[in-house]
Amino acid sequence: PATEVAEVSDGSAALAHGAAEIDMIFLDYLLPDTKGIDLIAPLAGRWPRAGICLMTGQGDEEIAKQSIQRGAVDYLPKRNLTLPALARVVETGCKMAQMRWQLEEKREDLSMFSEVLVHDLKAPIRSMRFLVRKLQEDLAEGTATDIGRDVQLIGKSADRLHDLVTSLAGHIHYDSETSEEEVAASALVEEASQMLLAEIERSGAQITSEGEAKVTCHVPQIVQLLQNLIGNAIKYAGQAPPRITIRCRDTPEGVHLEVEDSGIGVPPEYRETIFQPFKRLPVAASIPGTGLGLATCRKIVDRHGGRIWCDPDTQEGTRIHLTLPHKSQSLARTG
Repeated sequence: PATEVAEVSDGSAALAHGAAEIDMIFLDYLLPDTKGIDLIAPLAGRWPRAGICLMTGQGDEEIAKQSIQRGAVDYLPKRNLTLPALARVVETGCKMAQMRWQLEEKREDLSMFSEVLVHDLKAPIRSMRFLVRKLQEDLAEGTATDIGRDVQLIGKSADRLHDLVTSLAGHIHYDSETSEEEVAASALVEEASQMLLAEIERSGAQITSEGEAKVTCHVPQIVQLLQNLIGNAIKYAGQAPPRITIRCRDTPEGVHLEVEDSGIGVPPEYRETIFQPFKRLPVAASIPGTGLGLATCRKIVDRHGGRIWCDPDTQEGTRIHLTLPHKSQSLARTG
């Protein structure tokens, strides 16, 4: 694959760099405005999947130790800067950074899973236990009407538990490695819509796809992302039949996808938090859901090195933007 190299002169310029995804960062120990070692953590926060290698003029064991402790994947004295050494650092550094990022993702998923076990899963379980006791009482009394109602409510609680576990599993298991393919965005929209035929027919939803662009991606994941966004647009359509428009275009940053609907919308104060796990709108309390759909969308986009956000200026309905970068192997150097 092609390699792109970007160079900046100081720490401020490095943090302001506009690259959506960087694979490797070579960082000088001494920079005009700061020490490179103090930039390791901010750069790792800006590009969590990037490997960072600190470089110094002479080499110092204490600096090497501190750089690794702060998150660098390697340390290289400039006197050892040869082409084979550079190739080794890039290869091992990228692999180590990817492994570190995946481990952090797993840690966050485990923390989230624990939160679900403690809170969300307990509610339907408590409900089912209560209903089973009620069913036992009604069976003893032989009241057929009450028995039928109890069975129906137990079934609803079981469905809620199933949906929650399914949603959680889908959110956690997007770490499986699948090959990337180049596919038309319209084909992705069509496949996602096929998954929602029952919901589309029941709601009378109209889905329009505009623009043509090729997307290089893990196809099943992007189909799931679009399925979540279209499904949300249908779920939160309000009283009128859903009207959903999906636009796609090429930009210098990458392929830009836009999903716009005519539904109840997202209040401005919630537009930055809706992609966090379990963050649901107050108006959604009566609508079934787990609060993981948009969090899963963000995770998929993050793993593609892209960006997703809710339009801050939309007055009616909701407009979700996402960008998927044009694929290339990036190499950045600071200093």
